[in-house]
Amino acid sequence: MRQLRIIARSGDTEFRFVREGRRHEIWMIGGERVYIPRHRKITEHTARAILEEAREAVR
Repeated sequence: MRQLRIIARSGDTEFRFVREGRRHEIWMIGGERVYIPRHRKITEHTARAILEEAREAVR
């Protein structure tokens, strides 16, 4: 979550919570939705994919 906030700030966009799904939280970065699993541990691969998706949203 810290990295997602940093990415949003670097792109001067808003990072806000939208809603909870069954197994995910849905956040907005700019105009793009980012889905974040609500598990205690997220695999490295999943975390990198989420961060990459966030970076694409602020471009």
